[in-house]
Amino acid sequence: MELRKYKLGECLKLIENGAVIKQFKDGKGIPITRIETLSNNSFNRNRLGYANIVNANEYAHYILDDKDLLMSHINSRIFLGRTVLYRKRPDEQIIHGMNLLRLKTDECLLNPTYAYFLFQTTYFKKCIDTIRKDAINQSSIAISDIKNITIQIPPIDEQNQIAESLDTLERKISLNRSINDNLALLGRSSRVAEVHRAV
Repeated sequence: MELRKYKLGECLKLIENGAVIKQFKDGKGIPITRIETLSNNSFNRNRLGYANIVNANEYAHYILDDKDLLMSHINSRIFLGRTVLYRKRPDEQIIHGMNLLRLKTDECLLNPTYAYFLFQTTYFKKCIDTIRKDAINQSSIAISDIKNITIQIPPIDEQNQIAESLDTLERKISLNRSINDNLALLGRSSRVAEVHRAV
């Protein structure tokens, strides 16, 4: 496999922070991403924020597109650089909120799904660790430093094949985990029912 060396910034069409919007605990309207949206290494729709925004026109630039990558760039050291791949659902509108970077790859050079898996590697995590800046309670990474990370990637047709295989495998693992969780829940429910019958 032939690997080509690039600066990450050469493979991106966009890397930017989100809209600065004050979110409310009991807010409604169009959902907004926040750091917690990236929990469990997946795009967690149960952890979105709200600010009573009902018209997206003002934030049209910040509406997420399918296959956007979201990266935590201000967080505790262990979660710094955590990245998820957003897969848009039909008619879904979600605003890209602050404290998460949105990355769009140049899909002629870097498959976004391949990038997602690349960002999970030990190599990339070490790169993030070398560019982080520490404060008292959190660390951060600068966009300019992220763009200067060196990556080695195969040609796009090979990336597409690898990404498809890894994505299929991850979906199967996620499905199996969900089945196991449901079986465990059913098991606990059965034990509770047995206790009640015994009483």
